[in-house]
Amino acid sequence: MTRIVCNASPIIALSSIGSFHVLGQLFDEVMVPTAVRDEILNDTAAVGAEQLESALERGVVHSFPVQDQALVEKLSGRLHRGELEVIIGAVEQGISTVILDDRQARMLAKTFNLDCTGTLGVLLTAKAKHLIPEVKRYLDGLSDQGFRLNDRLYREVLELEKEL
Repeated sequence: MTRIVCNASPIIALSSIGSFHVLGQLFDEVMVPTAVRDEILNDTAAVGAEQLESALERGVVHSFPVQDQALVEKLSGRLHRGELEVIIGAVEQGISTVILDDRQARMLAKTFNLDCTGTLGVLLTAKAKHLIPEVKRYLDGLSDQGFRLNDRLYREVLELEKEL
């Protein structure tokens, strides 16, 4: 059973390109901590709010409270509360993989011995499992939506996938 804990930015990014559904297709259990759920749902006009709310109602995504709020507070500063709750919540839930896009958050997650992937990793896995036909169209869509993707990484992903 593949369980993951996901941060807000991958949910928003995937929703912005119409691909939020791949999370439920790739993973047996998609979890979001309360801070991530609230960050997305408290702005009902936000990209991803409708998709997340529907997925929560259907049981495709599950929300949970992080118990060690003292540790979240102690680590607060450079990272957002949602990122910290993803990391700490994954440890509390016994989940070994997190989906985070922020480099600093990934570095912290690795200190907790968590495996990390991000929006691009989700898209690459979706292509490998034939859930999407190509990556380029989705990368271009992310770029059009303002998702930060440097040119070098863009080329590397397309070369890896033989789409350049």
